[in-house]
Amino acid sequence: MRLVLPLVALLLVYALTQAARNGLADVYARPATNFLQDKRDADDVLTDAERQVIISNLGKALKLAPGNPVTLTELGRVHRIKLEIEDLDTAEVERHGNAALDYYQQAARLRPAWPWGWRAMARVRYELYEDDSAAYHEALVLATQFGPWENSVQREVAELGVDTWESLNPAAKLAVASMIERGLLRQPAAIEDIMDFDEYWQAVCFDTTLDIAASQSSVATNRFPRLHQRCAAFATAQAQELT
Repeated sequence: MRLVLPLVALLLVYALTQAARNGLADVYARPATNFLQDKRDADDVLTDAERQVIISNLGKALKLAPGNPVTLTELGRVHRIKLEIEDLDTAEVERHGNAALDYYQQAARLRPAWPWGWRAMARVRYELYEDDSAAYHEALVLATQFGPWENSVQREVAELGVDTWESLNPAAKLAVASMIERGLLRQPAAIEDIMDFDEYWQAVCFDTTLDIAASQSSVATNRFPRLHQRCAAFATAQAQELT
């Protein structure tokens, strides 16, 4: 009993200390995260000064509560947003892109089933022109696997996938096609907007990868019914233009 009580006391002190550290970390992280989201919702561009304050506060939060996947994801997000600046030079693109990937990868190790992290990683690798890399393909596949019915994940995977279709391996192509299929059911107008180029439909519809996958499936003709229907309409329209 004499040994148990001190041990319990130590565990209690440790738990209270961790709770205090997590609470203090939230004091730094929450305002920074909320400010970042407010800027995104208002479609305002972050200034360099605002970006540095957010990074500083999130960094303080991470020191107090190491290994917090939310904080790591938000740090990745701050760097990813920087990539949206059109006149960013190559060195800055690589610096912010690699920083974003580093934070996202740390978060993914802690929370591997979070689809938005994989979606974000795919976007960063796209911005870094790594669309022929296995890591980019994997990010598309895992975003699809863990977020098949998430609207924003569907749109992002479809947008990135069709724009880099020729670079994708068969698994990534199937992931993108399945997201287009689900998107045509869940948010058809958004998917049609993304696919509003003949070359996109042509690339997807005439790729034998999808036909081979369908022929190997136990539900062969029903794996991509909406996509096949839309492809048939596209083929008819193409034929009419030639006559």
